Amino acid sequence: MRKKLRDRRIVAGIVLVALLAVALVWVGLALGIGHPSPSSNEVAVIQDAPDGHITIDDFNAALKQTALGQGLQQVPKPSDPQYATLKDTALANLITTRWIAGEAADRGITASDTDVQNWIKQNIGNASQFQKQAKAAGFTPDQAREQARVIVLSQELQKQVIPTQAPTVSEELVKNFYDANKSQFTQPETRDVREIVNKDKAKVDKAKAILQKDDSDSSWKKVAAKYSTDKATKSNGGLRQGVAQGQSEPALDQQISSAPTGQLVGPFKGQAGWYLIEVEKVTPASVTPLDKLESQIKQQLAQGEQQQAAATAQKSITDKWTVRTFCASSYVVQQCANYVPPTATSTGAPPVTSSSAVNPGQTTVFPGQAPTALPQGPVYPVPKQQPSVLGPGGAPTLPPGSAPPSGGTVPGG
Repeated sequence: MRKKLRDRRIVAGIVLVALLAVALVWVGLALGIGHPSPSSNEVAVIQDAPDGHITIDDFNAALKQTALGQGLQQVPKPSDPQYATLKDTALANLITTRWIAGEAADRGITASDTDVQNWIKQNIGNASQFQKQAKAAGFTPDQAREQARVIVLSQELQKQVIPTQAPTVSEELVKNFYDANKSQFTQPETRDVREIVNKDKAKVDKAKAILQKDDSDSSWKKVAAKYSTDKATKSNGGLRQGVAQGQSEPALDQQISSAPTGQLVGPFKGQAGWYLIEVEKVTPASVTPLDKLESQIKQQLAQGEQQQAAATAQKSITDKWTVRTFCASSYVVQQCANYVPPTATSTGAPPVTSSSAVNPGQTTVFPGQAPTALPQGPVYPVPKQQPSVLGPGGAPTLPPGSAPPSGGTVPGG
């Protein structure tokens, strides 16, 4: 009997150990155990990305290049407020270049030496200009060529995931948009009005007595010049043209909008004094017809669909690579899977930290989505125009500190 009881206890112990082991596995998964962790000489690891192990040496080089891009000849000390921004910018850019290279590899997109060389010639210049700009930005020629390679990859990636031709917009969609936004295409009623204004009511009464006998243009010019204190209108017969509702002080606005044409109204009190007015002309409200706006609306809707496609692609790629990006504890930015958003303080506002990439310098795979501000100062490579990572016109540039994945060099330059 005792032996059976002891055996049952042993079995129960084994089961308990097994259950604890399973629980530890699940806890480990929840805490990220089993994911690649940066080694002691690395700041981040991006799974499945070319050159996905970002070393401290990579980071330090990128930090110097980022400082140069900000117009700083030396990296500030860690105690300097600028340091945190430069640090996060450099790391965010390093990660982004790996994402671009990894996504391009997954999609079979390549950039040949010829492709890179052509980009350099078109955007940088000849070999002498190329080497001069590389040196000024703190890049070796090989690093500069590899950065140009990432730019070409991002250019081709954009072509693949974002429609190059404007999508077709149906007539029904155009009409629905027009009907839903008709107020935007409506010109309000306007009125041409003459006015006398003076803080002295007796003078306004005298003006009215004269105008009741003769309210011709010439009479208004004489009366306004003599009795009105409004500097803007007293020299032109008190005339205000194209006055829409809401453009005058309340008392005056109410009288202008309700007065019949050709009749003197006033004197009445307003903020500037006593008024006498006469509405000369009323231009009714009008709506621009659809046929005059159709082309513009189609273009606007097509651009909206393209922007939505870019946003969708941006989110898809960002989500895909964020979960594959793991950063050392002192180098965590928003692109890292182990990034934890700051919690709200007792005042309800999030605390100020440097754990995430801080603008300027936060980059994205596609332009116009999340913040894409780039550091000021010389940006290498420096094309004739400086768009964002994948900029308008298909000529993207990467910010300083974006040392690209290694992978060979391009002859010449």
